[in-house]
Amino acid sequence: MEFGIWNFDLDLGLRPAWNSSSIPSPDSTILSPVRFPKITIVGVGLLGGSIGLAVKRRRLADEVAGYVRREAGIAECEKAGATDYATTDLLTAVSNADLVILCTPLAQMRSLTKQLLPALKRGAIVTDVGSVKNSVVRDIAGLVQKAGAHFIGSHPMAGSEKTGVAAARADLFQNAACVVTPTKNSSPTALKKVEAFWKALGSRVLRMDANLHDELVSR
Repeated sequence: MEFGIWNFDLDLGLRPAWNSSSIPSPDSTILSPVRFPKITIVGVGLLGGSIGLAVKRRRLADEVAGYVRREAGIAECEKAGATDYATTDLLTAVSNADLVILCTPLAQMRSLTKQLLPALKRGAIVTDVGSVKNSVVRDIAGLVQKAGAHFIGSHPMAGSEKTGVAAARADLFQNAACVVTPTKNSSPTALKKVEAFWKALGSRVLRMDANLHDELVSR
């Protein structure tokens, strides 16, 4: 089966490295669109902006907040309509969020996760859009869990030759593959919500071990 520039054998791709009974299997029924009171997008560029636009179009959140590094990014988010508001204050952006999506370069994710922990509410879900999963899961899952929240790794295989929030599109994830990489310690409820979220954005969701994901993507 081919998704973008990567080829995945479906049987291989969905075979976990651990005992499959340690992670609940996906529901056989179609999941209803999930809805969150507040979603925070950390890094509102092409992917983050497209998530924001898709969430707002599909009304998957009551509030969409964005974290940006530059003051100019606030106006860019407003112009694109990707968030309800954007801020350079990470703690303000994350405060009371039910779903936090890390859309920054991989090298920044661990540091930003440490910085946002004081504002991360218990029971919140954190996911990401990184193209490498093993290091992200290893570096972030434990930090988030200690804060009383849940981390589920994600890799939506969507993109564009253009960059920045100005190039964001609400349909970017339509029919795109999205790999989620739970571990045996992942919350089944959080996992189902993350899978339902990507499905609501139009993605085809695959569940895969992080190591296997990285092996297949690197081929």
